[in-house]
Amino acid sequence: MKNLHDITMRNDCWYLPVNRIFHFLKSLPLTFCFLLFTLSLPVEAQRIVRELEANTDNMMMPNDSLGMGEDEDKKGDKKIVPNDIRAWVVDEIYGNMTDVPVDTLHHQYQNSQLPEGVNGHYNTLGNLGSPRMSRIYMERPDMMEFMFLTPMDQFFRTTDLFPFYNTKSPFMNIAYNFCGSKETGYDHVRATYTNNANKRMNFGGLFDYIYGQGYYDSQSTGFMNASAWASYLGSKYCFHTYYQHNFMKMAENGGITDETYITAPETHRTTTGSSNDIPVYLRNTWNRQENDIFFYNHHYNLGYYKVEPGDTTGTHRTFVTVSRIFHTFKYSKFMRNYRQYTTPQDYYTYTYFRADSTEDRVRHSAIKNTVGLSLCEGFNKWAAFGINVYVGHEYRTYNMLDSVLIDGNAAFEKRDHKEHDLFLGGQIIRTQGEKLHFNLNANFVFAGANVGDLAISGHAEFNFPFLKDSAQVALNGFIKNLAPSHFVSTYHSHYSWWNFDASKEWKTRIEAVLTSKKTKTTLTAAIENVKNYTYFQDNGLESTQNPGHYTHNVQPMQESNMIQIFSINLLQNFRLGILHLDNDITYQATTHKSVLPLPALSLYHNLYLDFRIAKVLHTEIGADLKYFTKYDAPDYAPTIGMFCNQNPNNIIKIGGFPIISAYANFDLKKVRFYIQYYHANAGTNRYFWAPGYPASPTGLHFGLSWNFYD
Repeated sequence: MKNLHDITMRNDCWYLPVNRIFHFLKSLPLTFCFLLFTLSLPVEAQRIVRELEANTDNMMMPNDSLGMGEDEDKKGDKKIVPNDIRAWVVDEIYGNMTDVPVDTLHHQYQNSQLPEGVNGHYNTLGNLGSPRMSRIYMERPDMMEFMFLTPMDQFFRTTDLFPFYNTKSPFMNIAYNFCGSKETGYDHVRATYTNNANKRMNFGGLFDYIYGQGYYDSQSTGFMNASAWASYLGSKYCFHTYYQHNFMKMAENGGITDETYITAPETHRTTTGSSNDIPVYLRNTWNRQENDIFFYNHHYNLGYYKVEPGDTTGTHRTFVTVSRIFHTFKYSKFMRNYRQYTTPQDYYTYTYFRADSTEDRVRHSAIKNTVGLSLCEGFNKWAAFGINVYVGHEYRTYNMLDSVLIDGNAAFEKRDHKEHDLFLGGQIIRTQGEKLHFNLNANFVFAGANVGDLAISGHAEFNFPFLKDSAQVALNGFIKNLAPSHFVSTYHSHYSWWNFDASKEWKTRIEAVLTSKKTKTTLTAAIENVKNYTYFQDNGLESTQNPGHYTHNVQPMQESNMIQIFSINLLQNFRLGILHLDNDITYQATTHKSVLPLPALSLYHNLYLDFRIAKVLHTEIGADLKYFTKYDAPDYAPTIGMFCNQNPNNIIKIGGFPIISAYANFDLKKVRFYIQYYHANAGTNRYFWAPGYPASPTGLHFGLSWNFYD
């Protein structure tokens, strides 16, 4: 049971919403200034465009390429508000736009908040927003330069996932998801607003807030994202810009002290039976991250005007883009602080310097500029593909503790490390046509700290007739020779300290994807070879005071021998009337299981009824199952906030047990809502997402998402 002191510490630190709101208010001045900037952009952009384009704005014509027609139709005196909305993401370098679905789909909405992912692919600490890593190797992204953000991908959004919008009427979405009680579970509030100033200009904002108390002691998360964006799509001039501020704070508990509290609870009669009464390794320990990102991509089109037959007005001129000049500016600032007010005995192997309390703070910032030229695809019959070339510069700073000599005595102080890269690259791309699409990208660092870094990637897709419909074969591949993150090479803190001479990591991958909409099948096979595979390893020693218990000492490692990974994934959906069965099956194999452990089999199955009530209430009622075979799953290291390989002297296998949830999912015009009975089979008491981190117990989850237009 928790005593009064524990409860006081929880309230004093940050658990009360008032204290977390204070952190949000601190970021308001910068956010407010940026919002004012975006609101003023329509007027300024219109002035610039009038000067650039004179009277050649063919996109102001009805039924243009954005699908933005008249803003209102009249039937008698009744106003009909159009609710068409388009969303896309942009390439960080070129500014190429890729359409994405607007977040209004209700299928699997009940799983959108789960830390293990919609199809249960992730190892996680169990609470909403907490660090996670995919068990499916081919889904793992490259480690970010500020590596501590890599496992935070449930909350943090990179540029290639940041959506922009165009809408006929003001659009707002408000979503609220929650589970548990005042002492357990989580609350998630998300509000998105976007509006068009005219047919070309759009602006909007996002507020995203998570408060996850968690079902186990000292597991809380408190995250906030405040973002604003604007875009302009002109015939000659276009831009995309956004600013986002993220504040992420989570309690670290180091996992439960004894897994038998989950696997054999009957042996622990002293507990009350509540999950948050299970003892954990760490208390009063916090991992905090804060970051700001500003992104601006713009381009100017060069070309000519083409006279085409018009409507009843005669003819009109269309601007044909032949080439374009593009530029991208990105500024990023990151901070991480590992704070520990009480230090348990025998938890860390080494303490590199003494202090009354632990406060490991590291900072990183980057300024990146890229400028390039494009020869556009399709401006005449000979331009069968587009060509992009660019050159860029990135300046980076890092700040962390370092050991120094002052008057002959050893001391510790914060020091800056500065470096830069000069790089160039290009792209060949084809997006038009019905049968064949492809792109080939290359990037090479020719000067600076990471000189010699090389990344070549390609994608090709071919559509062909199949069963009176069409199917698609896609090929993906890459060759990468990249230096690891700076913090993989150098990191200094109270309990983790290394200067690691890391070699460049060499990776090659080839992947084939067969997709058939007719049979609802997607089959993916991939093989990857990795040399100098970089990972973290717990090399802690056995405690002399507590035999059988191992302390924690996380270090970076590299495997010089080649590792090969093979993966095959099948997405196969079946339907019989209103009965549906969706399947996600992945098989994986690795040639070095001790260095790169992966479960051989991962399964997701979703059995549900899909029907309408009174012809208007779209309803899904069913149950899903997540399962993966036993393996030496990665452990989690609180000192660096990253997943690592388990101590080879103390391996704990997880997996081999399913987790089953039942749900009812509804969609009524502009409203989505669900109720989910999560982990319905928790009575088996055998389920862990990571060593020491069990899944949340049985509980009801609720969610509501409401769209507003005009």
